[in-house]
Amino acid sequence: MPQPSNQNWKPPDRLGYSSLRPVSLTKSGIFMMVLTGILVVGGFAAGIFLARAARLEAQRQRLLDQQGITTEATVTRVWRTSDKSNQPRVAYRYQFEGSIYTGSVNAPRDLWRGLKVGSRLIVRFVPSQPSISHPVDWQRRDTPVWLPYLVAAMLAGIGVIPVWRLAFEMRLLAEGRPAAGRVTAIRNAKGPVVHYEFELPNGTKLKGRARVSKAPPPGETVCILYDPERPKRNALYPMSLVKLDS
Repeated sequence: MPQPSNQNWKPPDRLGYSSLRPVSLTKSGIFMMVLTGILVVGGFAAGIFLARAARLEAQRQRLLDQQGITTEATVTRVWRTSDKSNQPRVAYRYQFEGSIYTGSVNAPRDLWRGLKVGSRLIVRFVPSQPSISHPVDWQRRDTPVWLPYLVAAMLAGIGVIPVWRLAFEMRLLAEGRPAAGRVTAIRNAKGPVVHYEFELPNGTKLKGRARVSKAPPPGETVCILYDPERPKRNALYPMSLVKLDS
């Protein structure tokens, strides 16, 4: 099929001039920015929450190590969690100075299998705060001190990815040069992906692809926006996140 002719092809309205084009967000772009804000704020909030939980856990462990005494507890429940981890859990109770206290913890699978309601369990607890306890023979799995910061960084990083795409589209639409392109193929990767090719003024042919909601038929002429300084940075017009400001 012949290539579209750059001499006869005309770019869509308002793309044919070289000055900086005014750009605004589409509904998808606005949604992306809101989602980005939620992820970034949520990342910091999760980091603060996990850091606080880790500090409290470390304080509890220090109290158990420095002030803890042992006593015999009775197992009151043995079960597995209903989530994907299917984690073994044990609940128990014990007495101190005439009061009854309870606790529940994750249990090692090999020891958990030998427990049942009524089984005896040696626990360590803090006399000044008797509700703080833990089975003596079970190693605690403390939250690593770096985990809260990793979670916060990961969520914030996920939120930054859409911002990069948004900035890419904004720059191309504001400053990019239009060119006639041709759809060469349509692929399905959890939605239609358009493969296209276009030609630069010097005759160099480049290829690209774009995920779209509705794909044009193969062979159809389409508008491509590319960065004159780095033509490999290109996109199919119109874009999903940005539009020309009316």
